Amino acid sequence: MDKYVDLSDLVRLSQEIQGRVPVTAFSRLAEDLPEQVELTDVEWSIRGHQKPYGPALVTLHVVANPQLTCQRCLDLFHYAVDSEVVLEVVTSVKAFNADVDESGEIDSQAYDKILANKPVDILELVEDELILSLPYIPKHEECPELVELPEDNLEKKPSPFAVLEKLKY
Repeated sequence: MDKYVDLSDLVRLSQEIQGRVPVTAFSRLAEDLPEQVELTDVEWSIRGHQKPYGPALVTLHVVANPQLTCQRCLDLFHYAVDSEVVLEVVTSVKAFNADVDESGEIDSQAYDKILANKPVDILELVEDELILSLPYIPKHEECPELVELPEDNLEKKPSPFAVLEKLKY
């Protein structure tokens, strides 16, 4: 498989490319992850398509299950990623910035865009999507074993304002 792909050709020919790569192959992603004890693969596909008289689009689909560190209990856990994003393929900076008005506001109805005036590194695109799909603060929905802190078992002192509660009519 060629690492670089011309997205304009992918759209024009309505092609789809798929691949499977170990998560450790993504150096920027691996910097922020704990060591991947189990070999985890990232499955991806990118498909070019265009509706009649519509924009040139690519759909990137990324599926992975990297190991993260829970920020509450500090245990490792697998985080399921199943992300799909549709990008508009543009070939000029002018077209790339076409949805931005003078105030700097971006049209919320517009597709996210990718500048494809030269072949694009597909694995870099997959890595970007994977990084964006991970939580900023990873944590279990419910930690398996939370350690109780000594302060959690202390009796709560009554509020000094509790006496005022009795004075209500």
